[in-house]
Amino acid sequence: MKTLTDLLNAIFDGSRPVFYAEFEAWARSSRRFRDFATLYHSKIRAKLRNAPGESGLLDLRAELEVAALLLQDRQFALEYEKYAALKQRGPDFTVTFKTHTPFNVEVRRIRCAELDDEDAEARAPKLVAVLCDKVGQMPPGIVNLLWLAADCPLSEANVNDAMALLRQLAERKIEDFFTRRGFKSAADFLRYYQHLSGIVVWQPGALVVVPNGLARHKAPPEIVRALRRLGTG
Repeated sequence: MKTLTDLLNAIFDGSRPVFYAEFEAWARSSRRFRDFATLYHSKIRAKLRNAPGESGLLDLRAELEVAALLLQDRQFALEYEKYAALKQRGPDFTVTFKTHTPFNVEVRRIRCAELDDEDAEARAPKLVAVLCDKVGQMPPGIVNLLWLAADCPLSEANVNDAMALLRQLAERKIEDFFTRRGFKSAADFLRYYQHLSGIVVWQPGALVVVPNGLARHKAPPEIVRALRRLGTG
């Protein structure tokens, strides 16, 4: 693409979705994001066309915002849906840190309607459903992070409560809870859950990394520090 206008036309084809202005600003202010969008313009265009309504567009916006954030740090290089290209279910981004340390990032937008109870304790069961849905996408043998992009306030305590509740349910072998969610058993869930290295909670101006104490592969401290710096920009 010779110009930013060419890139915008190739992706949006004259449409103006809810995040068009933000996307343009990301591409205008960051050469690295612009190069990323150029490389994956066909994928982004297809996602735009297939997005199920405004909610789907906002889910795509969350993914692209994460890409823009990660690319602020030159230590991170991104591949978009690497596992899908291999015909496998997997996270949205495969990130390489300092050219030699790969890890995965799966993005999940948390809608206000999913956390519609003001009682903080009532939020844990709702987040548990999100975690159960996502751990199956985490491949073994690599650091995997679930990035929660929250539309409304979501605290580190909310996430810790949800992770503690899941662990309790699995360790008490509440089998029907997990079989209803597609796992063979509580033990089967735990095998998948160990692939999740941690959870990133992202809201504008605030980024928290919550580790999973049961993870087989911990996120290296260097990567955690680099991610946290993104939230202060």
